[in-house]
Amino acid sequence: MHLQKHTNIQFKQIKAAATYTVRHPVLRKGLSLSSCAFDRDEDNSTIHLGAYLENKAIGVLTLLTNNRDVQLRGMAVLEHFQGQGIGKQLVAHAEQHVRLQNISTVWMNARLIAVPFYEACGYQKQGETFELPYGGTHYYMLKNLCDEA
Repeated sequence: MHLQKHTNIQFKQIKAAATYTVRHPVLRKGLSLSSCAFDRDEDNSTIHLGAYLENKAIGVLTLLTNNRDVQLRGMAVLEHFQGQGIGKQLVAHAEQHVRLQNISTVWMNARLIAVPFYEACGYQKQGETFELPYGGTHYYMLKNLCDEA
């Protein structure tokens, strides 16, 4: 099966609530919409990015800026659009934002199902698996943006 590559996707910074249309069906399926609100979503230093196709959000992620690193969280692409490179483009876009802050380390708690995706984006598993209340088993994954040419 040939998957269409979308070239007319727009990436833009959005408000926290705008992430819910993608976070909910992908990351919080069957839970209340309020479960889409994450800690630090409203911090001034938090950045929310959206991938839009024809003015419809199809992918989102959140960057939480800490002193020496940035946590990538809430990464989701609507199921119908998964496997088309949109997530990779969104992560690359996010990494550009991190570089502009002169921070080189990005990390996340990756669901088991997402580990191959993040590995393909250059992230490496650290340590053993652990459990989180949402999404079950996770790996801590890390990427040093300075390692890239």
